[in-house]
This record gives sequence, structure tokens and C-alpha cells, in this order.
Amino acid sequence: MSAALPYVLGIDAGGTKIHLRASASGGELLGDVIVPSEGWTSLDAAGKADVIVELIASSSFADPAAVGIGAHGCDSDAECEELRSAIAVRSACAVEVVNDAVLLQHTVDDGTDRRANLVLGTGSIVVAKTPDGKSLYAGGWGWLVGDPGSAWGVVRESIRRLTEESDAGRANDPLRYALLRLAGVHSLRGLVEVLHRLTPSEWAAWAPAVFEAAEAGSAIARATLEDGAQRVVDLVRHLRDRGAAIDGVVAGGGVIANQPMLELALSERLREQLQLELVVVREDPVRGAVRLALSLLAEHAPAAI
Repeated sequence: MSAALPYVLGIDAGGTKIHLRASASGGELLGDVIVPSEGWTSLDAAGKADVIVELIASSSFADPAAVGIGAHGCDSDAECEELRSAIAVRSACAVEVVNDAVLLQHTVDDGTDRRANLVLGTGSIVVAKTPDGKSLYAGGWGWLVGDPGSAWGVVRESIRRLTEESDAGRANDPLRYALLRLAGVHSLRGLVEVLHRLTPSEWAAWAPAVFEAAEAGSAIARATLEDGAQRVVDLVRHLRDRGAAIDGVVAGGGVIANQPMLELALSERLREQLQLELVVVREDPVRGAVRLALSLLAEHAPAAI
């Protein structure tokens, strides 16, 4: 790219893939690069910075004027700044890093509205800001103990409910047989053993079966989804109680964008309990990263736009 034609990069570094999008300063799409992000969550800031810088350098867009990044696992302002600083010392361009959930708000507006940003995908997290601009986070604790409503959240909790039902002598819920088929086993104990052997991302891929079972009448699947929706509402409530300014909720991720039953359950509860409206983003979150980068370019080089 010519120096006379500045361009920016938006990067969505999620739990399963990293999506890089190049855009001209006027907003025209220049190209996309998508690579797996296996191991991302285990890297420290320096390791993540190396991944980002190497991805940029190996692309056809190695000299951006600004880079906006939404990073999975940057769960505080301090962690976002740590990653931003690590990238900045490896790159000459302007860089901004936010939690990947915050990309949702930049996708639907300029990032200034008072919204809670909710990701419901492989994992889940909610991010919102106080009136003075401090970011507050809730959820995002990972597959083992948290992430309600997410792919691994609904699979984990539905299997837990199945084990409780089995202990009580009730073992006929249709979800049981759907998950046994996916795991290739014939017993609930076999299912749990497979769960231990697979990576969380692998068994999180069973989540669509939980939603299908709920639609087919599975009481356990439906209870799991309703509980997940309520726990997400509670996370939003916690942020507001802690001082976040929230006038609405913007949500995105593979689960909420593709499962209308969960969207309806969440939307109804947010409206009834917190008087908040839900907006679901079905576009690639990387669009928000591009808008973040364009804002950064305008801030640092207004004459270039």
C-alpha cells in the first residue's frame, strides 16, 4: 500500500480464531485474513503481541496507519493496556486494544452509547463502562466454573443436570440420548469420561444439540437455557449495581446470533427485570475493530481522512 493511501486494520482475536480485516481510510474493505487462535488464552501479553505482529507482517497489509484490536482474555483495562503496550513496542503504528466484547458496541454505533457489551459464543462475558469511562467486567471466568449461556456453559450445565436426574432415578430425557450419540458412548458415565478427554472447545461444539433438544421438548435442555439466560441478566444487573451506565445491551457471538430461543429468553428477562432492550449483532465483530481503528486514525492523523 502506498503511504499516500493510509489504511487501517481491525483485528478480532477470539477464543477460536483471529480475524484481521484491512480497510481504506474511507472505510472501503481491502481484504480479510482468518487464522486459528489455538493456544491464545494460554499466552501472556508478550506472546499475544508476537502473534498479532507476526500475523500483520505476514499479511498483505504489513504497514497500517492504525490497528484496532478486540482481544479475548483482556478482562480489565490494565490487561488491555498491557497488550497494547506490548504491541506498540513491536510496531510503529497507532494501536488500541479493548476486550473483544467491546467490539460489539463499535459495530452498531461509534462506541459512545451507554450499552453493556455481551458476548455469548464459545464463552461469555459482559463489559460496560462507568460514567467516567472505567470499564467493568462480569463473567468470563471460563469453561470450568462460569460463562453462563455460552456454548460450553450450556453443555456443561446440561450434563450436570443429567447426572443429577440419573442419581434421582430419572434417565429418560431426550437430551441424554442426543449427547450420548455425539460422544459415541452408551452410558452417562461414558459421556462424562469423554468430556474429560476432549478439549473444552471440542465438547462445546455439542451446544446445538442442547438447543435442538429444548425445541423438541427436553425439560433439562429448556431449564439449562432458561437458567443460562437468567444468569446473564444477573451479570448485567451486577455491573449496573457496581456503577456501570447501561441504557441497553448489545450482544453477539455464535450462540446468541444463531439460537432464537436463547435470544427470546434473554430479551424478555432483560426487558422485564432491568427495563433494557437487547440488540443482537449478526455481523462479524471485526467490523467493530475496523471502526475502532478508523477512530484511532482520525484521532492521530485527522488530515489523512
